[in-house]
Amino acid sequence: MKIVNITFVLMAIFLLSGCIHSTKTEMNSLKTRITALEEENSLIDEERSLLKSDNKLLEKENETLLKKLEKIEQERIDQLTKITGLVNIRDIDNTIVVDLRYATENNFVEKKVYPVAICLLQKDTALKLKHANDLAKKDGYRIKVWDGYRPLYVQEIFWENTPDPRYVSDPSKGTDHNRGVAVDITLVDELGKELEMPTGFDEFTERSWRNHQGNTDEAQKNMEYLTKIMQESGFSSISTEWWHYRDTNEKDYPFQNVDLEYFVPKTF
Repeated sequence: MKIVNITFVLMAIFLLSGCIHSTKTEMNSLKTRITALEEENSLIDEERSLLKSDNKLLEKENETLLKKLEKIEQERIDQLTKITGLVNIRDIDNTIVVDLRYATENNFVEKKVYPVAICLLQKDTALKLKHANDLAKKDGYRIKVWDGYRPLYVQEIFWENTPDPRYVSDPSKGTDHNRGVAVDITLVDELGKELEMPTGFDEFTERSWRNHQGNTDEAQKNMEYLTKIMQESGFSSISTEWWHYRDTNEKDYPFQNVDLEYFVPKTF
């Protein structure tokens, strides 16, 4: 009986020794793997740090490049302005309201014919319009512009739609809008509401004529007031459209066919 017990104990000791040895081996292996993972993580952290540094460098280079592109774009527009003489009316007077109808479908051709809503005029004409707007503001009004410079190709679209020289000029002869010296305008009050006038914009009927006798007293008064401040500022009017005014020096400028979108800076 004692021999059996001793044998059992010896076997147990042997097995236990093997387990301990196996456990030590596994622990050493695990430590080796942990060390390898730590080294790998350290390398990943280094790479991440390098990537962040590279990203910052790329962002800085991209910012520098964008500034260069924006400068080139502004120089392009400045050169175009120098060649054509056309300026953005909002750069001359940002209190003038701009509602460029031909950049919408709310017009007599019922489609958008301007790619962008930017109102351009010859600089001297724009300064005259600013003067008229200053006069209007003294009485609590502001000028709203429906149209300014108009490329010749747009005039061709209008003529094809409405070949009536009382309201639309023949593009072969050109119009003062094509020179950038004419505006189609009305007046708004301090809240931006349009004053009553003989008709709406581009109503091609005798009701839009200046000598039409059927105007309300209010519409007649407002039309005459608008005419007064525009004439005092260097504009003349035409008989068939109460909203149309042209610079008295219109013949000093050539007809042009530069698209409006060329005056808008590109975004990058």
